[in-house]
Amino acid sequence: MAGIRGRSGPPGNQNAFRHGLSTISERRNAGILSDQEQTVRDEILDALITDKGGSQQISTATKILAQLIASDSALLVSFNKAIDQVLVSNEKARENPKALAQLDSYRRPVMSSLSANLAKFGFDRTTKVESLETIIAELQEENRSAGDHLTGTNDPS
Repeated sequence: MAGIRGRSGPPGNQNAFRHGLSTISERRNAGILSDQEQTVRDEILDALITDKGGSQQISTATKILAQLIASDSALLVSFNKAIDQVLVSNEKARENPKALAQLDSYRRPVMSSLSANLAKFGFDRTTKVESLETIIAELQEENRSAGDHLTGTNDPS
């Protein structure tokens, strides 16, 4: 019997292929995000809420859905980065269909969840709804500041 006792096959085979993606998965289950993941999550969450007209205009359910989408996106970015590192550092993994399938098996459920949640969220942008009072106040403010620039004063009286 060739190889290392307690392991199947000869040294260097891919039967006991190990990678760092399980660490990401464990951190995710514990609710711990890296700085990069948190940044990606925050940027996407802000953009999603802005696309729907702002936090004052959307429902709580839509906010929760946006948070799920943002978290899934951050996780997908982490998985893609880790998979790229594994493929760069482990030349045998690039040539092994079993290893490639294992790496893809981590990413596939997140992509599926992300796609489904995005379909629920919708791909359209909603314009911010403003009251007539808000629009009039903004117009008056613009007229005041335009008048100040014309007269060369900053005094509103």
